Amino acid sequence: MDQSEVGMAPINGRLIRIQIEKPSATKKWPNGFWAILKVMCLFYHRTVVPRKKTCYGCTVDKFKEGIRAGAVHDMDSLEMKPMLVQYEYQDPRRVVGCGTDGEYTSLLDQEESACPICDTLWWNQDGMAENYSEEDIGIGRWNHRGSGLLSLVLLLGALAFIIYDIVNFLDKLWGKPDLILRMMIKMTLYIILIIYPLLSLCSKLRSRLPTALANLRWASALNVRYLIKRGQILGIGRKGLPGKMLLFLFQLTPLIVALYRFLIFTVISKCGFNWSTIVTSLIGVIYGQWYGLYMYLLYFVRISFQREFNLLLIYFRENEGNDTRCRGAFFATVLDFLCFKQLVNLSIFVMFPALVFAVSGNITYEYLLSNTRCVAEDELNRSVAHHTLRLAWSEVFVSLVSYLIAMGGIHAEYIFDDFVGRLLHLRSGQNWIFWSHLNIDISYVTKNSHFLLVSTIFSFISIFMAFNFGTQDITDLAFCNDTMHEDLCV
Repeated sequence: MDQSEVGMAPINGRLIRIQIEKPSATKKWPNGFWAILKVMCLFYHRTVVPRKKTCYGCTVDKFKEGIRAGAVHDMDSLEMKPMLVQYEYQDPRRVVGCGTDGEYTSLLDQEESACPICDTLWWNQDGMAENYSEEDIGIGRWNHRGSGLLSLVLLLGALAFIIYDIVNFLDKLWGKPDLILRMMIKMTLYIILIIYPLLSLCSKLRSRLPTALANLRWASALNVRYLIKRGQILGIGRKGLPGKMLLFLFQLTPLIVALYRFLIFTVISKCGFNWSTIVTSLIGVIYGQWYGLYMYLLYFVRISFQREFNLLLIYFRENEGNDTRCRGAFFATVLDFLCFKQLVNLSIFVMFPALVFAVSGNITYEYLLSNTRCVAEDELNRSVAHHTLRLAWSEVFVSLVSYLIAMGGIHAEYIFDDFVGRLLHLRSGQNWIFWSHLNIDISYVTKNSHFLLVSTIFSFISIFMAFNFGTQDITDLAFCNDTMHEDLCV
């Protein structure tokens, strides 16, 4: 926050007492960042910037002191879990126990210490410890009272909205063999669109029920406190939001696809305006924007870790041989990274089989449309069929390309692999005990995940199912009996 002090300055040959304003070390963060978090319904906790940040070692020391003082009675307290302490406590007075004076104590409310590992939790873009408060970064009105409830209501309302539309079109299309392929292709789009709101809702439940959902570590990656730390590493107060052009494209492309869908429903197919058309069009706009913002958040977090791993390399170089400092800073960063890695793997697990099925289904659909002899002679049906196919391809293209650009690849492992590769170049012939300990830590982090294997299996199943639908009797397909535009209007 801005501070001021009184000083003397010579004016017209006389010393005059003046008030000197001292600029804040931390500039207010751009409103665009807070607007993204608000639109994505990410605000939940009333307090998002703790007064103090403590490393896991200091947290354990505080816990030990509480046991000795009789303030902690539950040895299995989840306050000991680092990710819960850093991001998931409900308020700054989240208690470990009750002291002898009857006052609550918190693991975060420690006396000032000179712990160098705790300082790494405040790193800015230059690797310097820079403390800040909510007032410093300008969160202000963005996280008002009731923000958490508002986020929950909007998420649940949006989910109810899309579930209503899914049930509506399934009721109209279910049991019709000639429409099964189009129904399955449409379902893949809804699966992709619904990913973010479901993940965000799980993150809220994790914050609300940390004991019951303690193993959902990935959910912390959608916590505002977690994202603020990512912004801290990127120095967005001084440099602004990174990738503004990408943010624009991530918002523009889903909007164009949604507009195209609206034109197909209302103009090309001549369905006109009805409740079903309005709902489907709104879902395309709202969920498309959410998907684009989710891709931007993946990009935002990804480049923040790339910067933080660079800072970690410099820290290792400066503190080579200091096992406690380097391993403490390493695990503080890696615990955050593992949350992000699990979130990305979960997104891949859900998204890629759906995309593979959509691609296979579109190929099958296009083959049937272009090779069958019974293509509708009616110009309207032919036009609707072709435009629907183009819409499906555009949805697949935007979803896949946006993800690949956001992540810079398919998964997040390459970020850590790149860090390890550069770390090997720093390794010297000295301090071999230090480096052997670090190698053990790295091997723990690089354990393979089964998400990719399972996702691959589901992808092959999706290919088989999509092409298997192509073996059905195509004489009953909608574009063969001049009902394509009518079926689209249901």
